[in-house]
Amino acid sequence: MDMANPFFRLNRRDAMRRLALTGLGAACAAGTGALWLRAAQQGAFSSQTGPGGFFRIDHQLGWTKGVQFGGNFIAQELGLFEREKLDVRFTAGGPGTDYRTLVSSGRAFVSESNPPGMIEAALNGQPLVAFAAVFQRDPGAIISAADRPINSLRDMIGKTIGLPNSIRGQVSALLRRAGMDPASVRFVPVGTDPSMLAARQVDAYFNWSTTAIPALKLSGFNPHVLLMSDIGVPGYGELLIARRDRLEQDFDVFVRYTRALIGGWGWMVENPREAARIVVENYAEAGRDLREQTLQAEMMRGYIAHGDALTEGLLWVGPDVFEENIRLAHEAGTIPAGRKIDVESLFTQDVIKAAHASL
Repeated sequence: MDMANPFFRLNRRDAMRRLALTGLGAACAAGTGALWLRAAQQGAFSSQTGPGGFFRIDHQLGWTKGVQFGGNFIAQELGLFEREKLDVRFTAGGPGTDYRTLVSSGRAFVSESNPPGMIEAALNGQPLVAFAAVFQRDPGAIISAADRPINSLRDMIGKTIGLPNSIRGQVSALLRRAGMDPASVRFVPVGTDPSMLAARQVDAYFNWSTTAIPALKLSGFNPHVLLMSDIGVPGYGELLIARRDRLEQDFDVFVRYTRALIGGWGWMVENPREAARIVVENYAEAGRDLREQTLQAEMMRGYIAHGDALTEGLLWVGPDVFEENIRLAHEAGTIPAGRKIDVESLFTQDVIKAAHASL
């Protein structure tokens, strides 16, 4: 690790300025929000405190270990969790992992979701709240061949598109909103394997661009990307979630954890190639290709240091994305007619504001 990197020569606020992440503390000048006040009144910040006063955090990752979670591992590598007196354990996920249930049941302290997942959690009565977002622009995309690109919703007409069922509802709603019949598109269910696209069995399929594109390019396939946000589905990726009551009880712990993650992800944004090397050598599952992981890390920068993160700070989270997802879920029928979901029930800004105010 090159401790002479400019990141280490600056305090953390200056490091964020180098990423054009300005105004980090302004949003919190008058206080850190309602959750902080309730938690301070309760005085309950130590329910998992162990030897040496370290608080244990079990973070259930949203997928297998790799550079997709690089900022988390970099925070650990740099000792940022230790500085915050946190004992953080990362558990790999996979296709069969029920992340929201693990958090809502208390078996995991933190995991990840996305705005549609938070809506589903609310409909199912799971007491979850989002408090930070790694990817300010959701990498979810419709990926096609560059020689037969899907550039718009209209380009999907008459095509075979591989989509998970959850994404199919969103795309169908967008087609109807644009005056097109979803029945004019042949939807087929797919997982995360890009082989169906590479074999031309589908005209396009859904996946995270940051994970699919490097693998496709290294295989010799030339892909084209149409981000879901470009067709009307704004989103966050790696939206950090917790039980609402747990977040209120251990609010200070969540602030410390988020503060450490801001440092880890900030370092990775500035040093993507080195971050990929560290992750592959020390944290990723066996067999990860360093070339692919490096391409992912470099591609991820534009999704992490994007939008509100450039003015408010890394891992920012705000209401607009949730509000549009609620509207789209009503149109898709995901939210039943007559059922109301308040945006405030899905997320809080209190943690991210407090974390940036204390950098």
